[in-house]
Amino acid sequence: MMRPAVVTVLLLSAVASWNNYFLPLAMLSDNRLFPVTVGLGLWQGIASANNAGSTSLWSLIILGALVSVVPLVIAFFSLQRHWRGGSSVGGLR
Repeated sequence: MMRPAVVTVLLLSAVASWNNYFLPLAMLSDNRLFPVTVGLGLWQGIASANNAGSTSLWSLIILGALVSVVPLVIAFFSLQRHWRGGSSVGGLR
């Protein structure tokens, strides 16, 4: 009965650490070590500073945002069976 709660906490903590923006921005000084979210933010700043930027940079930003969401979607879909299983077990008792 605890499995859905544990899976929910696991997913929420994974999403929180994956989307963490300010801690890596404040702690890391090397641009090569930035996570995807910080790198996309920096690219967006560069594209905005170039008077609407080039089309290729904006397409890279959109593609990077899509790629950064894919692991979270995979995690949600792969762990979704634990939520359904827990709700059906809780409904039987």
